[in-house]
Amino acid sequence: MESLPDHGRTVRNGSLAMIALGVLLFVLGVVYLIPHDMGVTSVLRSRGVHTRAVVTECTAVSGPEDNPAGNSDCRVRFTASDGTSVETRLAYVTGTARVRDTVAVVYDPRHTGTAALESSIGVRDSLVRNALDVVALIASVVMTLLGLAVHLAYRWVTRARSRPGPSGT
Repeated sequence: MESLPDHGRTVRNGSLAMIALGVLLFVLGVVYLIPHDMGVTSVLRSRGVHTRAVVTECTAVSGPEDNPAGNSDCRVRFTASDGTSVETRLAYVTGTARVRDTVAVVYDPRHTGTAALESSIGVRDSLVRNALDVVALIASVVMTLLGLAVHLAYRWVTRARSRPGPSGT
């Protein structure tokens, strides 16, 4: 096998990285993101119990420059209908809750660790999450196909260059 020039190695590695990242993003979306988002919302809408909770901790999901909405991953504490005290992480990030706020949550009485803000399981928020999941799936397919196209085009070009041309007489 002949040695590839540096730009050839870069093109090959870049296209393979795009393919791998696209496939990883697709699998993550299909296996985790979509089932999680749809499952939590469905369970909380069907059998969820509404209660008040106190926000005990919030952690910004990224730095301020990357997070203009101020979204945070928050934990809440509430008393379940059976009288037990529960502290759990909210299923979805929020930009509205702050530590020591009292918020309206919905929790799953069968698995009290599953809870979300009432506003997070509304139709609009669910549609936004589902739209983002679909965008991630589309992006993953585009990345995979683009990476594959670049990889195949580069192989075709390098093979065409290495073939001897027609002999002139």
